[in-house]
Amino acid sequence: METELKIQIAREADLNSLVRLAAAFRDRLGQSTPSDADFRESIALLLNDAKTEFFLACDVQGNNLGYVQCRYRYSAWISGLEAELEDVFVVREARRRGVGRRLVEFAIDRSRERGCSAIGLNTNERNENAIGLYQRLGFRSLRPLWGGRQLWLDKSLEDIKQGADNYAAHSIHART
Repeated sequence: METELKIQIAREADLNSLVRLAAAFRDRLGQSTPSDADFRESIALLLNDAKTEFFLACDVQGNNLGYVQCRYRYSAWISGLEAELEDVFVVREARRRGVGRRLVEFAIDRSRERGCSAIGLNTNERNENAIGLYQRLGFRSLRPLWGGRQLWLDKSLEDIKQGADNYAAHSIHART
């Protein structure tokens, strides 16, 4: 059963909603950082960044159901703009009801409107539900031209806490 919802480009007035959703995402991942205050500072900054947009999904009663953070940049590899979905999150109560699909479709449409030639994201290779959704929407991890799967690797450049480099050294995500 699909949920009736409204998706909009978030504004500064949506800061509290985005902070609550980002904190819920963090908690779902079992993380303790960033703090709510750090999220508030970062999201406030990003809401004023012309190369970043947040898309907010709400039901007809105005309850926040999920969000997507989308970043835009120029790529020498495609000689044009590309979009990256940095966060895709739906609250537990609204999952499996079309909210995530509608958010990603909105992000795809918005990226086209902004002139992007490509859109990408990363997700954990064990997140089979998300991978299935992304594949149904046309995302692929295989690049025949380059022969093989695309991988997203990251490394912390800050010594935030003990073990951060150990985490980063073992952090490999399939890029879809």
